[in-house]
Amino acid sequence: MLKTLITILILTIFITIGVKFNLFTPSSTPKTKPLAVIPVVPKENREENQSIIKTIITQEIAIVQESNNSSTFLTQISKLVEQANLLFQSSKDSEAIELYLQIIEKSKDSNDPEILIYFSKASLQLAFLYQIYPNNDKEASMEVYQNLIDKLENITQPKLLEQYINAKIQQSYLFENDERMDIYDELISRFKNHENKDLQAKVEDLLINKSFDLMGKDDEGAMQILDTLIDKYEKQGIKKLPEEIEVAILNNLELSIITNNDDEKYIELANKYLSDSPDTKPLLDMLEIIKNAQDLNQDEALAEWKNNYGDYRFGDWSFQEVRRWINNVEDTETRDRVIKYINAFEDHKNNIDSQERSRYQQQDNSTMSIDISQIESPNNQSEGAIEENTIELEPSKYIMSEEEQIEYQENQEEENNPYSEEDLY
Repeated sequence: MLKTLITILILTIFITIGVKFNLFTPSSTPKTKPLAVIPVVPKENREENQSIIKTIITQEIAIVQESNNSSTFLTQISKLVEQANLLFQSSKDSEAIELYLQIIEKSKDSNDPEILIYFSKASLQLAFLYQIYPNNDKEASMEVYQNLIDKLENITQPKLLEQYINAKIQQSYLFENDERMDIYDELISRFKNHENKDLQAKVEDLLINKSFDLMGKDDEGAMQILDTLIDKYEKQGIKKLPEEIEVAILNNLELSIITNNDDEKYIELANKYLSDSPDTKPLLDMLEIIKNAQDLNQDEALAEWKNNYGDYRFGDWSFQEVRRWINNVEDTETRDRVIKYINAFEDHKNNIDSQERSRYQQQDNSTMSIDISQIESPNNQSEGAIEENTIELEPSKYIMSEEEQIEYQENQEEENNPYSEEDLY
């Protein structure tokens, strides 16, 4: 009995010493792991490899959880954002949402500006995914935006203030138009005199967005906003205008036709500043045909346009505003004649876009790979340095309308992706 008591006593002493000196606690040195490369799974081996990507992501999450070192934590968060973006780009929306949620959960309590950048990017992407078809979860999207806005409300770092503005702008498209205008005005007032040039550029984007929103409701007001920006750069005497101001010139040229204002100023500005752009002449000639079609047949001019610019791609150009305008013209003969040429240009746009989609489909059918092998491993990066490899939306300049969101989703579904929705998991 005494021997048993002594044995118990000795064991108790050893356990006490072990706890005191952390003999039973694993080393606090953070674990690191080389950057995982998402493998391309051959079709014939898909079933046996379905869990590969899920395993990689689970391991990455575990390492983030275990890491106490801020630079390692930052590295892992940045890699997870890259992987979530790749899932989104591969139309694996549900998997991307799951990963963005985990990224947000792991980084939401941080006050490190670099980590907050990735928190912001993940939040914006997640909210956008909730916002677009087929999720269309307005409440969930609104909540994600609001959490990000609240987190960054009193931030002073310019890079994070850019994310704050992005969140406010994207969230504004979930409100009615009048409320959206109030948000624009609030942000313009707050940041218009900020010394940071990137934030000044954001204010210009806000003014352009506001102008776009006024089109069809207050075309004169929309023109006035763009005129203010154009005049600002004209006075600076610079030779190359920012892309947004070049777009403003073309938009005001279109609006001058709609509002029956003199368009000579904008034609001169376009020839002065946009002469080197491959878009300038096709767009100027197209708008000239639409303007002249109010009075005269333009068949010869249209034939010449097609001969000169048969391969021209309109890209993001929309005919929505001129259609809205001409549909309200009372004279039937004028209206029908102008619509004829608008239809011809829009058919050209759709045909070129269709040809491009067919080419992309052929490329996708021949090969598909997700290659992030060029992303630098953390072991080769200087401490705290993060290589920017994220695939990111640009919410500040181009916000999808409801129609564009539906079109976006349809285009995604049209792409012939050799993987099924279940392949990643």
